[in-house]
Amino acid sequence: MAGLIKNHLEGGTMLRWLAFEDYARTVFANNHPAWHSEPMRYAAGLADANKVLGSQVVSFDFGAVFATHANLAADSEGVDRITALLDDAALKAFCADAIGAMAHQLSAKVDVVLQLPSPSALLITLGEDADNIDFDMLDDAATALAELLRGFAELPISGLVLAFTENGVDLGDEGEACEVLQGLAGHYDWLFALRLESAELAAGLEDLDADIRLLPALNVAELGEQDGPTGGGLNSDFWNGGALSSADSVLLYGDVPADLDPKVIVERVASLN
Repeated sequence: MAGLIKNHLEGGTMLRWLAFEDYARTVFANNHPAWHSEPMRYAAGLADANKVLGSQVVSFDFGAVFATHANLAADSEGVDRITALLDDAALKAFCADAIGAMAHQLSAKVDVVLQLPSPSALLITLGEDADNIDFDMLDDAATALAELLRGFAELPISGLVLAFTENGVDLGDEGEACEVLQGLAGHYDWLFALRLESAELAAGLEDLDADIRLLPALNVAELGEQDGPTGGGLNSDFWNGGALSSADSVLLYGDVPADLDPKVIVERVASLN
């Protein structure tokens, strides 16, 4: 493992972490219908995209993969939706092979991390009504996701990211349910990070300790105002030409737009060097 995230946390070095699943799929795979079913195509597409982007962290985005295969859960309810998804042999094989390829091809130069949607976000993606989601359902969902992750314990994985969205589900309940995922990350010596759709979510998840909080909408000037290690700065303002203030020793994080001219992406990435 490259250990770049740990170097940032321990030594204050600047870190560039881009989320680029949609960008890679659109620009480098031309939205190929087999993007989430052919693992070598997927891993190669991410690797090719990162030759342009130079992200020091590359994520396997379970959320994007699960959304593509949400039809597998169409006949189920509650946590059985997740079980139906995770029990599909073809989907399991894709995830195992794609993550294995990424880990072995990329982990010497970049940190490879696994990104999961929060239990509530996944349940809603699979068709569950937010009003039906209670602590027991969240707890069962988190347990199922933990079992999925155990299959990757032997790979050179650097971290686990949980992605939270604003969906009306009780954050206190969800944070408590996710402690099993936090504990699993610690057991495997993985970095544990929370990706938050907005800064407001941080208050509701304050009891769920994380090594880093990732806020893709945050301006770089606000990074120093956050409580604890935080990534952000590469938001829509940056991609549309906004200048970054001094970025020494910060964690620059954000989503690469899939709908922006690829030439503009190259220019904006070059401005980070």
